[in-house]
Amino acid sequence: MTHTLVVSTTFPQYPGDPRGEFILRHWEQAAHRGAEVRILVPRTAWCSGELPGPCEIVRFDYAPQRIATLTGNFGILENIRDRPWRAALIWPLVAGLRRALRRELDRPGVLRVVAHMLLPGGWIVAEECVERGIAFELFGHGTDVDVLLWLPARLRERFAAVVAHAEAVRFPSVEKRTRFVRVFASTHASLPPLVVEPMIHCVSTPAELPQRLPRTGPPTILYLGRLIPQKGVDDLFAAALRLRPVPQLEIAGDGPHRRRLQRLARRLGVRARFHGFVHADAKHRLLSAADVVCVPSREVAGLSEGAPLVVREAFAYGVPVVATRVGGIPELEHAEGHMELVPPRDTVALTRALAAVLGIGTDADTPRVRAG
Repeated sequence: MTHTLVVSTTFPQYPGDPRGEFILRHWEQAAHRGAEVRILVPRTAWCSGELPGPCEIVRFDYAPQRIATLTGNFGILENIRDRPWRAALIWPLVAGLRRALRRELDRPGVLRVVAHMLLPGGWIVAEECVERGIAFELFGHGTDVDVLLWLPARLRERFAAVVAHAEAVRFPSVEKRTRFVRVFASTHASLPPLVVEPMIHCVSTPAELPQRLPRTGPPTILYLGRLIPQKGVDDLFAAALRLRPVPQLEIAGDGPHRRRLQRLARRLGVRARFHGFVHADAKHRLLSAADVVCVPSREVAGLSEGAPLVVREAFAYGVPVVATRVGGIPELEHAEGHMELVPPRDTVALTRALAAVLGIGTDADTPRVRAG
């Protein structure tokens, strides 16, 4: 029987793992519509248990499992920043993925191949499928697109030569697609169809909107995302210090900057709870209780936002959003929900927007805190 082979280096590693969950949900929906889906992903140090569902999941090894930490936990770039020695696993991952992909392509019945993340999997899929004459398409999701655009011109030329044969390349936002076109217009290869796919169909929604009770304590601001520099959580701290009454910050997510942000919150006296990665009931409780969701992202060293699904999740719960004009975030402004946009890194504007949405005041005498 023919099937679609899906390749990704980001994927849930155990039941309930929220990392890469949107990719799994996308292909589960395709399987429920009748598609036969086989998913090829790395085995990591965090893998445990089987993921139930309609998709067949195949894990490949690229290192002894106890040190297979380049993928999983955070993204590849963030895992390296967290433990620089993990950079030594890049070539084992590339070689392991290529071997596993070739084994899959040697099996009968592969109708097409779809790669999530342009690097490293998308490039490898493109090369192998062009050589074998197999249809393929690629998904870019954010950091992978940004890193691809960093590459030297010679490498971009090589990538463009194979990706030109794709049925389509999909991007999370118009902004990411525009950046891609601007950089790759200088290559000599023709570009394949470039599609914007924010994957909002992967957002989980409550069975019914939670009942909003009158606020009895301090206002609650929810941040839901990775704890990395471009997410701007320290800008949220600076803004929260100016609000009166002082809000309760719920920080849901994880990343290599978690410890630094926890120390910063204690030093500044910010009222913040760090929850780590949340999923299912834990995420539902936080979204149900939040007065506002804040997305204080900024561009750092060329790394920017795609179209963060947390905005759509907040809208699904009827929670207003205060966010920055970065990456594809402004493209979500006209969706079904209330969103206030402010310039990135402008903690004064962020304070005012949060105060307006929450219906509270600010302390104009509080010294401005320098964000990191």
